[in-house]
Amino acid sequence: MSVPVNLYVDRMSPVEPVRVADVYSVTQDRASIYTEAAAKMGLTPREYAEFRQALSDGGALYVRIPRYIDAMAGVHHRNHQVYVLRDVVVPTGTMGWEVSLTDGKTVIIPQICGNLSLNVSHVVAQHHPKPTVVAVVHRKQPKAVRAATYVNPRPVEVATTPVTFTEPVAIAPVAAASMGGGASAVHASLIPFAGLLLPIVASLRGGGGNTTVSSPGAPPCSLGSNTMGVCAGK
Repeated sequence: MSVPVNLYVDRMSPVEPVRVADVYSVTQDRASIYTEAAAKMGLTPREYAEFRQALSDGGALYVRIPRYIDAMAGVHHRNHQVYVLRDVVVPTGTMGWEVSLTDGKTVIIPQICGNLSLNVSHVVAQHHPKPTVVAVVHRKQPKAVRAATYVNPRPVEVATTPVTFTEPVAIAPVAAASMGGGASAVHASLIPFAGLLLPIVASLRGGGGNTTVSSPGAPPCSLGSNTMGVCAGK
């Protein structure tokens, strides 16, 4: 059951602190009273030293203090004995200073009285195991290799021009010129092969049976051969 307190009675500070420096000064001037009060409400020497260090370093906050406080110390104004009340209720809107300790406890100093107070009801010991850090290595997936596609080459169409072979042209037989009073029919044929004319010369037989060869001064012939003495035409 919470106990309402009158902050004007049994004050630990003879004057109302105005600044945090005033709180530090009163805890120093009345060190024995505050040290005893800290021990009776459950603060360890280390925690109380941390509280006073925060007052010196600016770690105390000026706030509206909670209405419900777990423990509050006081000093009997008659015999100057230090005592501690549990589960107290303070008037709404009371201002003061708060110091949060590293272990989660909160030390409270109401401005109106300077009484050392403590809240521990919201302190929860939490032991969380350190998370295991797992390094995730992202490996690049190998790129898929596309199989090479071979296309059969299209057949090359080669334009072929048919070769026309010309049939050999038969040359009409020519009458050989009569020589020496007796004429013998001489047939000569011209057979073309690879652009060459091969004359076929018929031997001329005269009346006396002798072959006459044209002289070097013979006139030119259009057909036949002068070297063989044959002339089919002029």
